[in-house]
Amino acid sequence: MERTNTMWLSDLSDGNPRQAEALNELRQYLKRGVMSYLFTRSDLKYLSEVELEQMSEDFVQEALLKIQANLDSFRGNSKFTTWAAKVATNHTISELRRARWRDLSLDAITDAGTALQEILLADSTQGGSPDMQNERKQVWETIADVIENDLTERQRQVLSAIHFENIPMAEVARLLETNTNNIYKLLHDARLKLKGRLTALGLEPHYILKLFSDHG
Repeated sequence: MERTNTMWLSDLSDGNPRQAEALNELRQYLKRGVMSYLFTRSDLKYLSEVELEQMSEDFVQEALLKIQANLDSFRGNSKFTTWAAKVATNHTISELRRARWRDLSLDAITDAGTALQEILLADSTQGGSPDMQNERKQVWETIADVIENDLTERQRQVLSAIHFENIPMAEVARLLETNTNNIYKLLHDARLKLKGRLTALGLEPHYILKLFSDHG
């Protein structure tokens, strides 16, 4: 018989004699979902099925601990297994991001000016007339040049990591072996320097915003 939401909550509670059975059943259910998700990740294609299996085991075990610790947050607006699967999926995605950040070298983000320029130019010509696309491209080239040549290496690393790689400030601090206050100051100084240099070149912030928000 399929468990109801009430049965799941009861069976998973500490002290319930059916807890071990319920945990095992939920583990198997969540593992199928996590494995399916891992197989869709192109960045994990290099891993063998055995390695993906172990990864899914780890993620599911950690997710189960979260689920047990937050049983009282389940509101019953969906099936319990649907809620639990969402917890497991979110945990998996979060852990994969953490692994990516741990393995990321900030130097790799900013070593080559062309790499940063490619990031900047990726969306610079989307939409608008040919003249507007060309204008956007020229502006982005100027912005890329300022970032590469007017910011300090540390400022460039922080700006690139936070704005182009979407790495959380706390993680950038860990990678640079400093604290978040220093990262905030570096980011603040980088923004001010970037804005000042662009303004000196005749590129006012309101002009840049209008240029890239205008679809005409």
